[in-house]
Amino acid sequence: MEINISNLSEGTHNYTLSEKAEKLGLSEIFFGDVKAEVSLESKRRQILLHIVAEGKANFQCDRCLKNITKNIAATFYSVYEWEGERVNSEESNDNFYLLPLGTNIINISSDVNEYLALAVPYKILCKEECAGLCPQCGKDLNVEQCTCEKEIDFRWNKLREIVSNQ
Repeated sequence: MEINISNLSEGTHNYTLSEKAEKLGLSEIFFGDVKAEVSLESKRRQILLHIVAEGKANFQCDRCLKNITKNIAATFYSVYEWEGERVNSEESNDNFYLLPLGTNIINISSDVNEYLALAVPYKILCKEECAGLCPQCGKDLNVEQCTCEKEIDFRWNKLREIVSNQ
């Protein structure tokens, strides 16, 4: 995903970029095209990018093991400044890049890859109210109720006695 910045006038410029997930080096769960909406603000000394990236990925629900496809989106900013023009050399930021004089292309592929990978949720659910699988018989509780007898944890017996005596 490259943006040509040669002969770029000052002001805001909008780009829509698209690239195959495999070409970006995203993990095998991502597939198809990854899209990036880029708002580029060009100033005399720097270029500010606001990027909204989105791609589709295949997952397995953590509760019922159903295969699902989800849209994964990430929003981030990047700042590019020309070498020798740095105003505050003490500042350090992961999204700050120095461009050598004469640079004509900004490549955002690695940033899109990194931010989409970080946007994958820790817990993947097919739906918020997913009931999961029965731990005894393995039936999908979203589809049908099982007839398994619920095991009662013996550690709660004393509490049951107290409650039943009242």
